[in-house]
Amino acid sequence: MNEYEIVDTNAENLGGCGFCGRKDPDNEGYRRKSEWLKKRYREGLRLKVCRSREFGDIGTIEYAPGNQAWRPVEAEGHLVIHCLMVSRKHGGKGVGTLLLDSCLRDAKKLKCRGVAVVTSSDSFMAGNGLFVKAGFVSVDRFGPYEVLVKKLRKGAPDPRFVVAGERVLRKYKQGLTILAADQCPMIPKCVQDIAAVARTFGLEPKVVPVRTAKASRELPTPYGVFSIIYEGKQIVDRPVSGTRFASILSKALGSPLTGPAAVSRMRLARQGMRHHD
Repeated sequence: MNEYEIVDTNAENLGGCGFCGRKDPDNEGYRRKSEWLKKRYREGLRLKVCRSREFGDIGTIEYAPGNQAWRPVEAEGHLVIHCLMVSRKHGGKGVGTLLLDSCLRDAKKLKCRGVAVVTSSDSFMAGNGLFVKAGFVSVDRFGPYEVLVKKLRKGAPDPRFVVAGERVLRKYKQGLTILAADQCPMIPKCVQDIAAVARTFGLEPKVVPVRTAKASRELPTPYGVFSIIYEGKQIVDRPVSGTRFASILSKALGSPLTGPAAVSRMRLARQGMRHHD
């Protein structure tokens, strides 16, 4: 056995796998992600785990056919990478390259046009460094987000962002709405923290599950699986901390987060967040 093994997960062997730094079956994010995955395998999604002989599961890559991708991109005939993650302790050891090569091999077997990925200079998404090194090129941008592709067929059309969301924004013109998918295991905790902060502002958020790839591609965000809308306007386009959300919401409400009232409000928010830990 080599130092690293790439494990192709499925609904039967998923229970013994770690992903996104989580392996605790009692963790809500892990449980919800696991159930989400079991439904997605039948749609062609693949989740591969890099397993170390000494340290266990240390990295993952997740990707889906373009027409089933949970990212707002037009990438028919491509595989679209949702995420590629390697444990910080094992960075720089070639784990990311092993996982990416496995995806590229699948794309060739399936005779795909290429492999696309959404990266970001912001947090919660992979940067573009590993992909550029592997021969991916940038073909579209949206703020800090970028679509990169490695084509396997010359002349194939470039994947591109299809971020619109006007219909969704019109639908949620009243109050505070959190739209969230279970694609990321960190989202449930994030939603709990943000909801706790919202209540300190006197707002009871409406949490709307994003249940399909099509619905995710209709959100007004390149991130694809998380959005917060207040009074018909998107104020958050990716997961954020409770503290960061307090600042964003304060600005949206036109009430600066300063002075004794702000200190009291943040104390209440933190108490609410600790309650949900």
